[in-house]
Amino acid sequence: MHPAGRLIVSLGLCALAAGAAAHAHLEKAQPAADSKSPDVREIRLAFSEAIEPKLSSIRLETAEERTVTEPGAVVDGADPKVLVVHLYEKLPPGNYVVRWSVVAADGHKMSGSYSFLSSR
Repeated sequence: MHPAGRLIVSLGLCALAAGAAAHAHLEKAQPAADSKSPDVREIRLAFSEAIEPKLSSIRLETAEERTVTEPGAVVDGADPKVLVVHLYEKLPPGNYVVRWSVVAADGHKMSGSYSFLSSR
């Protein structure tokens, strides 16, 4: 391949890598996906990038798809990559689904869900 062609291919790959890194991916969740957690008092999601608080949310549902009424999600004051819902009270035992939607500081939107079991 001609040197100029290699340069173009290299620049294209760098652009793709930079674009892929521009999304806020879920890196850690508490409680964790598919976990059995005895004392759930908050939902804490850590992302790969800072997120926009007004455009981001966490919805907690029972296994029967009923929304659990809780306060809105807030960005952790110590870390702009962390979105938290402080629950009104400890969750009763049961299966739950966390549905999240975030917008990164650069404007990219990501969403997902996972489940966990709250136990005694």
